Amino acid sequence: MRRLGRAMWTVLGLCGLSVAGATTWVGADASTAGYGVRAGSSLLAVPRIGALGVEGSAEKGWQGQNRYAAALTLRDLNLPLTKVDAFASAGAEYRSGLNLAGLNLYGEAGLRGPVLGPVGWRAYARSTLTRQFGAGVGLEVRF
Repeated sequence: MRRLGRAMWTVLGLCGLSVAGATTWVGADASTAGYGVRAGSSLLAVPRIGALGVEGSAEKGWQGQNRYAAALTLRDLNLPLTKVDAFASAGAEYRSGLNLAGLNLYGEAGLRGPVLGPVGWRAYARSTLTRQFGAGVGLEVRF
């Protein structure tokens, strides 16, 4: 009986650490700089806060330059009394093209909300260390 009690508490503890939100997501968005796709995965649940994960994205600029990025992201930050949650990301990006080419660091923050089933909307703002600012909206599917 004592073993069963320990096993039960262990299982309940592990369930408490599971990610409450999406564990994998893919999406498409349009921004002030261009349009693109993104994909990510949650790696670690942060109890009472959200989930820590990684995300990668590729964008085609309106003026022809491309952007590739990888970031560490904190997602599923619940906003009480709403069906909306927040996220924040920090990472590195590489831009190719005529101007602004090269490697840069950036930060991104935004909101996510439901549309229908696993499909949700996303709105975000982004800034780089070289003082480039942008914003965008998109849709993502959460698994």
